[in-house]
Amino acid sequence: MKINTFILNKKIIWKAQNIPLDIIYEDRYILVINKKSNIVVHPGNKNIDNTIFNSIIYYYPHARDIPRAGIVHRLDKNTTGLMIIAKNIYSYFFLKQELKKHNIIRNYEAIVNGIIKNNNIIDYPIKRIYKKNNICMNVHPLGKSAITKIFIKNIFQNHTHLKVQLKTGRTHQIRVHLSYIKHSIVGDQIYKNYINNIKFYEKKISKIIKRQALHARCIKFIHPFYNILIKLNTILPNDINNLINFLKNVNI
Repeated sequence: MKINTFILNKKIIWKAQNIPLDIIYEDRYILVINKKSNIVVHPGNKNIDNTIFNSIIYYYPHARDIPRAGIVHRLDKNTTGLMIIAKNIYSYFFLKQELKKHNIIRNYEAIVNGIIKNNNIIDYPIKRIYKKNNICMNVHPLGKSAITKIFIKNIFQNHTHLKVQLKTGRTHQIRVHLSYIKHSIVGDQIYKNYINNIKFYEKKISKIIKRQALHARCIKFIHPFYNILIKLNTILPNDINNLINFLKNVNI
């Protein structure tokens, strides 16, 4: 059931909602979830409920006292994978600082259009651009520093399976950088820049995956209280696995 927010003394009071969380790791201080597709992380102008934020304050009511309900970093609505959530103030500020220092290692997997033959470091600044009431990101000389490392996992007939590591964490960074080098992520409708000339091939892929083929598969960080290295992995979701199997067996 959809629950709306209400306003008290001009302050928005966010409502808790019973939205299941796929918890990969949890202790007294933090939890790590495997975010599903088609869910926004934090409420905004167009999504005031049905978000990860609303779910967190349902299961962990004390999270209302933590900035952003303890959400340390975000994933796009249709990007899946691992996210860290702090369960107290100290954990939140410790992990935010570790993120700022680039000490939290985030590895993604992506399927991109076209053939990439070599590992590479994409180092182009990214700037927020406003278009038709939507916010997009673009490579721009006046933007903020953004560094993405890409590693080849597999090459198909007309696509490449990449491991991607974020050095920085700008909004839409992986999607923008891969689009800029003319290898947009399969299924990405915002930063699409690759047209497949074989129509049935493109239609088949669009039936297999209806979002960008991007998954946050691995995360490594120092635990804020135990001071030990936490390393977590998750499997690829079914739609990306189905896409990989199709690309392995396609014969054009």
